[in-house]
Amino acid sequence: MINQYEVPACIEDTIPALRKALHQFPAVFHIYDTVSCLSEYTDQQLREQNFPVADKCMKLAGKLYERGNAVVKEAIARVFLPTVCRVPLADAASKIRMYSLIPEVLYPLYIQYQLTDNGNR
Repeated sequence: MINQYEVPACIEDTIPALRKALHQFPAVFHIYDTVSCLSEYTDQQLREQNFPVADKCMKLAGKLYERGNAVVKEAIARVFLPTVCRVPLADAASKIRMYSLIPEVLYPLYIQYQLTDNGNR
């Protein structure tokens, strides 16, 4: 089980581009800041349609949610998913591409968020 203190290392190992950003604050003690860093980077990649990198981010978030303790799962559900759900999708092809990137473990939460919390867009 991955705990909140292991999350920064997991992110750095998977996405080396975030190494510097994660070291700008004591992320090891701030799981929400750490996940926010991953969320913002994923958002940027999706907006730029850099789908290979966004896919790595999404898979990492899925892994963290699936293998994380309750604190890690809550951070993914409360910080990562809302950010990803707010990414504007221009057309049907973009929507299909986005849906294909969402890990199976996060898909029900993504759909639930779309139907409830974010239904006003």
